[in-house]
Amino acid sequence: MKYILIFAPMRLKSFITLLLCLCAVSDAFAQGWNVIWKGAAFMSGGSEEVLPFWAYTGRNGVLPATSAATVTLAAEMEYVWTDGFFLEGAADVAGFVAENPSVRRAEAHGIVDRLYVSAGWKMLRADVGMLPRQRELGDLSITGGNMMWTLNARNIPGLNVRTDWIYPLERLAFRGNIAHYQMTDRRSVAGAMLHDKSLEIKLRLTETISLSGGLEHIAQWGGVSASYGPQPSSLRDYMRVFFAQGGGEGASSSDRINVLGNHLGREYIRMDWTMDKTSLVFQYDKPFEDGSGLRMQNFPDGVWTMKMAFNDRKAFLTDLVCEFINTTWQSGPLHDRPATEEEMSGQDPTDPYYGRVILRGRDNYFNNSMYRSGWTYHGRVIGLPLIGGLAYEDDGTVAGILCNRVRALHIGAGGNLAEDLPYMFKATYSRNYGRYDQPESSLYANAPWQLSMAVEVGLSRKLTGLPAGFMVGVYSDIGRLYPDSFGITLKVDYSVSRNL
Repeated sequence: MKYILIFAPMRLKSFITLLLCLCAVSDAFAQGWNVIWKGAAFMSGGSEEVLPFWAYTGRNGVLPATSAATVTLAAEMEYVWTDGFFLEGAADVAGFVAENPSVRRAEAHGIVDRLYVSAGWKMLRADVGMLPRQRELGDLSITGGNMMWTLNARNIPGLNVRTDWIYPLERLAFRGNIAHYQMTDRRSVAGAMLHDKSLEIKLRLTETISLSGGLEHIAQWGGVSASYGPQPSSLRDYMRVFFAQGGGEGASSSDRINVLGNHLGREYIRMDWTMDKTSLVFQYDKPFEDGSGLRMQNFPDGVWTMKMAFNDRKAFLTDLVCEFINTTWQSGPLHDRPATEEEMSGQDPTDPYYGRVILRGRDNYFNNSMYRSGWTYHGRVIGLPLIGGLAYEDDGTVAGILCNRVRALHIGAGGNLAEDLPYMFKATYSRNYGRYDQPESSLYANAPWQLSMAVEVGLSRKLTGLPAGFMVGVYSDIGRLYPDSFGITLKVDYSVSRNL
C-alpha cells in the first residue's frame, strides 16, 4: 500500500506558511517567544471494517473510523508580555490513508485540524480560526464537561470572544463568550452559520467548596437549503437569532411561528470540593432544543458526572470519572394532542395549531426539520457521541440522526502502572432507543445494548530512552448495536520547544 500525505488548499497553506515564518523570524523583533513543533504518526487496525467506538471517538474528528495510517504535523507559538497581554497561534495538518468499505480500497485524504491566532489581555481573549473547545473534566469524561462540544467532530472556523473567570466580588465570579462560526462542510443547508453565546456564574461558598452554573445558547441559521432555498441572513435576522425570536419576511412558516433557525444549547450546575488529598466534582449537564427544555420539562435528561482527582499524580489511580447519561425523555412522548371542545373555544381559529394542544414533547435532540444535517460537522456528531447513527442522502449529505434516545453508564480511570508508564481505561455501557418517530423495522426498535471499552498505555521518552514518546491502545466493542470487534492503535509522537 502506498501512503500519500495530502495537505490543505493553497489559501490555508499560505496562512500556515505565514504563521511558521512568524515563528522563525520572531527573534528579530522580540524576545520571549516560545515555539513548539510537534509530529505524530498513528497506525490503527481492527477485526471489522469499522474500528471499535473508542478507537476513533472524541479525537477532534481527525482519526478515521476504519483501519488507517495517519500523520499529523503541528506548530504552536506563544508570547506573553509582562503587563498581561498575550499572543498565541497554532497550525495543525493531518494526512491519512484509510480503508473505504464502500469501494473496497484505501483512499488518501488531508485535513486541517487547528489553524488559529488568539490574542488577549488578562481575563479577556479573542480566538480567530479553528481550535478545539476546552475539556474541563478531561479526556476520561465522555463529554469533557460540555455535552454540546465534545471534540468528537472537526473544529469549526470562526471568531470567539470569551473571558476567563472574573471576580467582581471576593466570592462571586462570572465568565462568558459570544461567537460566530461558519459551517464549511457539505450539508443540507449549504453555508449555514452558527451563533454561540454563554454566561456562567460561580459562587465560592467556603474556602474549599464552590458552586457554579450556566446557560449556553447555540443557533444554526442562514445558508441555502436544498429544499427551501436561501434562508434569511441579514443583520436584522441575526438579531432575531440572537434573541431567539420568530423569523420575518423570507423565513419559512415554521420559523415565523417558532424561532428563526435551529436553536439548541445546554444548562449546567456544578459543585467543586477541594480537600487535602483529593478533589471532587459533581455536575449535571442538561441539553435543550426549545422552550420546554429551558423550562426543565425534559428533566432528568442530561449527563450526570462525578469526578475524583487525587493530589498524588504518581499514584496507580490519579483520576476516576463516573457518568450516567440519559436522553430518553425529551420532554415527553407527545408534541401535541387533540383539543377538547372546551379548549377549542378559547383558541384562535386562524392559529396554525387550532384544534391542538401543544405539549412540547419529542424534543428530537440534535435534529431539525430545516437544518436536516443537525448538530453534526463533517459526518460526526458535535455533541454527546452516544447520540449517533447518521442517515444520508444519495449524495452523501447527512440527513439526520437516527438515535438520540440513549441511556448509558460510563466509567473512566487513569493513573500510572509504574513510573513514567501512565494508563487510561474507559468503559461505556448503553441502551439505544433510537427516536420517538422511528419505524418498527428500525435497528433501534428493540433498544440494543452495547459495551465499548478502551485501554491506553503511554511510554515516555524517559522510560524508553528514545527521543519520541509512544502509546499503545487496545479497544473492543461487544453488544447488539455494533459488530463485536477488536482494535489496536499504535502512536509515535515527537515534540521540541524553543524559546526565542
